[in-house]
Amino acid sequence: IKPHAIKERSVGAIFNDITSRGFVVSAMAMFRLERAAAAEFLEVYDGVVPEYSEMVDEFCSGSVVALEVRLKPQLLSNPGESEEVVEKFRAHAGPWDVNMAKELYSDTIRGKFGRDRIRNAIHCTDLPKDGIIEVEYFFKILVG
Repeated sequence: IKPHAIKERSVGAIFNDITSRGFVVSAMAMFRLERAAAAEFLEVYDGVVPEYSEMVDEFCSGSVVALEVRLKPQLLSNPGESEEVVEKFRAHAGPWDVNMAKELYSDTIRGKFGRDRIRNAIHCTDLPKDGIIEVEYFFKILVG
């Protein structure tokens, strides 16, 4: 959960939105990222996303809440959970472009809580293998 959403006091509403859709939060912690840590976490977007620098700025503008999200076991259709949870969570997060999210997918997290392409409420991984790496970054490397 990104800093602007925390400042807007939306953490509880976002958390409830996530858990009401069949997801389970198996780990949760609040972090304050230095610029170097935010840049390292987001480095896969460097040179790919024109707003990379602004994304890093947003991550450093206040606290972030990191979540490890899983699907409730009864909602899994196959044992490859990491692939399935990423796909389903990305759909629930909504498009990165908040204007599109609000127009076409208003019931998504970004449709409800996003403000613009940078302040889009949450970060979620693009690929299943990156999901594992991103969770480990917060809950193993930063927690240390």
